Amino acid sequence: MSLVLEIGIGFTAGVMAGMLGVGGGTVLVPGMVLLLGIEQHIAQGVSLGVIAPTALVGTIVHYRRGSIKRETVLWMTPTVVVFALMGGWLANMIESSMLSRLFGILLLFLGARFLLGK
Repeated sequence: MSLVLEIGIGFTAGVMAGMLGVGGGTVLVPGMVLLLGIEQHIAQGVSLGVIAPTALVGTIVHYRRGSIKRETVLWMTPTVVVFALMGGWLANMIESSMLSRLFGILLLFLGARFLLGK
């Protein structure tokens, strides 16, 4: 049963990533934590591990369509890398249950912003 759930979560995350540019954190982490019982830190680590190949495939598709603004990628990438290192370090200092709550709050906030608009 676990393998079926893992494949289902991966399928959903892949489709969402390809269609909407989301999937890593928004689908994989809650799926692993809530459906598979995986601890929050591990779920986040696994999610980050699968983002690289997913992002590469998505990047290739969008590059071919001309949907990438190279200048933005070039100045944004170093900033994201530095703060991802800091965020990973900080996440390891936070208890798993608190990290789950913070993640849930973030998803609720983002969902509300998308539903209600700017």
